Amino acid sequence: MSSKYEKITDLAKRRGLYMQSAEIYGGVAGFIDYGPIGAQIKSNIVDLWKKIFVESHPDLVYMVETPIITPEQVFKASGHVGHFTDPVVECPKCGRIYRADHLLEELGVKTENMDNKDLFEYFKRGVKCPFCGGMLGQPYSFNLLFKTTIGPYASSVGYIRAETAQGMFTMFKRAYEDLREKRVFGLAQIGKVGRNEISPRQGPLRLREFTQ
Repeated sequence: MSSKYEKITDLAKRRGLYMQSAEIYGGVAGFIDYGPIGAQIKSNIVDLWKKIFVESHPDLVYMVETPIITPEQVFKASGHVGHFTDPVVECPKCGRIYRADHLLEELGVKTENMDNKDLFEYFKRGVKCPFCGGMLGQPYSFNLLFKTTIGPYASSVGYIRAETAQGMFTMFKRAYEDLREKRVFGLAQIGKVGRNEISPRQGPLRLREFTQ
């Protein structure tokens, strides 16, 4: 029996609210296009959000806009480069990669607070690849940031932001000065972010690119 979520997402796809991006070329999981109706619904939600959280507080909350590409130094300072990771495990036989903790949770194992070493103790007991039945390897950490280079130099590393917060943090001092050192104020931002999810869902949840 289909869940309520599955019924809603199936209806949304059939009505053209959203569809898989680059569908005519086979598409890639984790990316969707919003059709005319879906884009309008999304726009209405954004407008309502701005009205409730920004426009209703004209002397307190201010909209800003920062770039999608962020220098590596920012994400090193925030801890994302070293710690924005999920545990994955690869099957040497077929090459498929799985989210290690999710694979064990499907078998009834509680993985909260486990590190890669703890997860491996379970995989050594004979957990097999769901696709080919092969023995799985040792879990390792996979960073969820999309990495790129800024300009022609390989040493100039950047990342697609995983959340809109970092841009507001790095510009906060300037915003404080521009607002004449106002004691109490907030910054708000809406924009695209990217997370290189290991197992994105088919619907609009857990995407690799989305609006935040």
